[in-house]
Amino acid sequence: MIFSSFEFVGFFAVVLLIRSCLRNFSAEKWFLLLASYVFYMSWSVPCVLLIIGTSLVDYFVGMGLGRIEDPRKRRLLLVVSIVANLGVLGFFKYTNFLLANIHWALTSLGFHAPQLSYNILLPVGISFFTFQSMTYTIETYRRRIKPCHSPRDFMLFVAFFPQLLAGPINRAVDLLPQFMQRIRATALEWESGLAQFALGVVKKAVISDQIAPHVDLIFASPGKYDGLTLLQGALGYAVQIYCDFSGYSDMAIGCARMMGFRFMENFQMPYSSTSITDFWRRWHISLSSWFRDYLYIPLGGSRKGTGRTYLNLMVTMLLCGLWHGASWSFVFWGGLHGVSLAVHRAWKIWDPLESLKEHPWLQALWDVWARLLTLTVVLIGWVFFRARSWTDAWSSLGRMLAWTHDGTRLWSPYILAALVAVIAAHLLISKDRNWAWEIPNRPVFIRIGAYLGLALLIVCLGKTEGAPFIYFQF
Repeated sequence: MIFSSFEFVGFFAVVLLIRSCLRNFSAEKWFLLLASYVFYMSWSVPCVLLIIGTSLVDYFVGMGLGRIEDPRKRRLLLVVSIVANLGVLGFFKYTNFLLANIHWALTSLGFHAPQLSYNILLPVGISFFTFQSMTYTIETYRRRIKPCHSPRDFMLFVAFFPQLLAGPINRAVDLLPQFMQRIRATALEWESGLAQFALGVVKKAVISDQIAPHVDLIFASPGKYDGLTLLQGALGYAVQIYCDFSGYSDMAIGCARMMGFRFMENFQMPYSSTSITDFWRRWHISLSSWFRDYLYIPLGGSRKGTGRTYLNLMVTMLLCGLWHGASWSFVFWGGLHGVSLAVHRAWKIWDPLESLKEHPWLQALWDVWARLLTLTVVLIGWVFFRARSWTDAWSSLGRMLAWTHDGTRLWSPYILAALVAVIAAHLLISKDRNWAWEIPNRPVFIRIGAYLGLALLIVCLGKTEGAPFIYFQF
């Protein structure tokens, strides 16, 4: 039951209707919790027990952190939460990856060991709800939030269905208090939530799902196509993953807003960034800020000297890559971004072209170059992120860089049209504008035209059989 399906629209309509009929606040929260578990069970029935189990562990840890004053005992409780969450995540996500690498290491040393592999079902959204739950125990340990005394409210915070499968990763300090008061959406919030949901459906069904088969075709056999086609595939995947994931975030934020809840924004025109640092301020904001606040800064951030700062950046991004998937390709992707962030930081400190700022036309030229350089780094990373294997990734990059002419030339009108649409949006729309809030404040005839246009795009160009969101696998 994905957000862009008729099944979810029906499910959400029933949730809104029943919730509006409930007069008891406690019953309303029990209903939302039940609806969230039903939504998750449409993906996996057994894994609901996992969400309940991890939620209860962190709930009781939070209660202990609120009651105990001894620093050593409080630290031990925090370790229990972190080990429990990361242990569950590690078992389901990285067991076979670890076993495969142990087997490779033993074989390289001359030992003959059997290749062990287990058929472990990866629970949908596990990387998201474990990280979200950890924000509660960490912030409670830091005394930035008071312990939640209601297990129902805390379990609802972890499992709330709009953000359960792929975020945004909402902080406990922001979302949990919203479940402690009865919230209703105003007419403006309801309309803006509906607008953001519709924009998300356009991104997902009209753009991402339509170009996905063409991108898959190119990445399936990189040695078969020429350099231009492979570049087209890389650009197509950049558009696909952006529209797929930001589309999910828009729909999640829109659903929550139609119920009166506020989620943090997760994307702000990332492909218009002028640096890799700016890119990570605008791409998957809830995850990048999570790693910044709960890993990079605790490691020392930029407070312990230049060398340590670069090391902290590398460690943070390598683990960010590993968070995305149990594969060395993801680790390389994280390392590439870590190196790029370190290089950009060093460049800012050196800043040999500072005098260019005095010449507007040179500054404008530099901005264009900076955007192209940032996009190039991001595209190289996406090739490793998407390729089926390490070998395929290097093959694709090699053929693109050599501008290989041997091989099939494929032109995809879907990818080209999607590229034009996304590039135009990034060039013409301010990076910080939010159309979901702006449309409801426009005159009536403009609003009607905007909603009709979105509806026509979805009905006429939307793919009827939507694929699962890419980030569900993480």
